[in-house]
Amino acid sequence: MVQPRHRVLVIVSQRSAYLSKARESPHDLISPALRVLMKNQLTKEPVPLSQTRLLAVQNWRTRSFLVFDIANADYNVMLGHLPEHNQLPVVVAHFSKKKTGYMANSVVSRRVNHDVGMLHNANGFEALPPFIEDHTSGKPPAYRNPRDITMLKVIYI
Repeated sequence: MVQPRHRVLVIVSQRSAYLSKARESPHDLISPALRVLMKNQLTKEPVPLSQTRLLAVQNWRTRSFLVFDIANADYNVMLGHLPEHNQLPVVVAHFSKKKTGYMANSVVSRRVNHDVGMLHNANGFEALPPFIEDHTSGKPPAYRNPRDITMLKVIYI
């Protein structure tokens, strides 16, 4: 059976034992997130790690957000910043005291897809995923070589 394409938002709160792992080795959170999605019937069958691609990590003081794609063979690093190449359905794996998974609503889906495109654009032509933003120091990230500065706007959805 062919695995459908999905984008996965992983939310790791400070209450989770996974917070330090999310910050130190975010790739290691893909397997636990896939297990949560499988347990909550958001994937039909086990997903091999070879069918995933970590795209973005944002670390904040009290939580971390990771985004990875499942079975997105059409992903193109030269076009990943364009909105029309960021229209995947989004599912969420949330790690707090409990672990839960659910389908993202349309607002969250638009925000996640927009933010992935924005991070791809902001990091420039030479950069490859995963794009990592660290907000833990309180300083906003600096983008020294964006692809298209007109796309560097935040959309509040």
